Amino acid sequence: MTIIKDQVKPKPDIFQSLTGQLKDYLAWIDREILNQAEEFDAGVASLFRYVLASEGKRIRPLLVLLSAKGSGGIAEDHLYLAVVIEMIHLATLVHDDILDGASMRRGLPSVTSRWGTEISVLLGDSLFAQALKVCCRLHPDIIRSVASGVCVVCSGEILQTRRRFDWSLLEEEYLKIIQMKTGELFRIPCELAARLNSASSAISEALGRFGQALGSSYQIYDDCLDLFGSEENVGKTLGTDLGGGKLTLPILYLYQQGSEEIKRTLVEIFENGVSADWGKIQFWIVKEGILKKTLQTAMNFLEKGENELALLPESDEKECLRDVGKILGNHLLELVNAQSVL
Repeated sequence: MTIIKDQVKPKPDIFQSLTGQLKDYLAWIDREILNQAEEFDAGVASLFRYVLASEGKRIRPLLVLLSAKGSGGIAEDHLYLAVVIEMIHLATLVHDDILDGASMRRGLPSVTSRWGTEISVLLGDSLFAQALKVCCRLHPDIIRSVASGVCVVCSGEILQTRRRFDWSLLEEEYLKIIQMKTGELFRIPCELAARLNSASSAISEALGRFGQALGSSYQIYDDCLDLFGSEENVGKTLGTDLGGGKLTLPILYLYQQGSEEIKRTLVEIFENGVSADWGKIQFWIVKEGILKKTLQTAMNFLEKGENELALLPESDEKECLRDVGKILGNHLLELVNAQSVL
């Protein structure tokens, strides 16, 4: 897939129609997620309500529902799977904000900025545990797969944390990390939704690979937002990759292809935090073609994911899964075009 000026638009009638049909399911999922706060002691329930009531994009629950509809239909177990996956995602966000020192999440003060590191660690741990408690409603094979997926996500985070400030990090190592820490939580909802419908292993695994590719592309997009987004629009603290020493794909590409001046400036910024030279890095990323190269890698993941859907019979649900990728592709292209004036 090559970057072009006009990405093929998703068909709004199909996408809006399907998400409209799923509105009641998504509302039930949101209510059930919030209800989980009542499972905790009254003295701490308000902290869990704060996290669980935050308004996110709910991409993962949507992927559960679309994959379920595309592989046989939505059952009660799919709704609980969506609750589990979203709660695990929320737990990872709490822990991410601790690791990154982020002060804002989804337009509100982060948990760690409100209650400190100690409480935030315990709160994130408790969300993981409560998610697995809800998961006990499901088939043992699904429980095992969810637990295994959480291990993969955490392992990816550990790998990334160990490689902070490590300029020897290779592109393939970075891609492995994001497929683990982000792609896995996109793979699980797609693959397990199909498995709950007793779909063939070929269909289930193809949906899983679609989800993992989509999630990997999304992580690259998020890395670029950390460099070029605005906190007002994104709703979270930006620039944390720099301060935390995370070598994201655009930074790796720039370091690998840049002059000695660029390399030296990059190392200084990562060692000392954001400085007056940060504007130079943004300029170089655009001028040297790094942003386009990075977004091309993300688009390649989207193409790979779309190809995985070939095994599914044609349906509105399959088209809507394609549309999710197209919508992300449009965001990627908008980001590139918005920086072309630098």
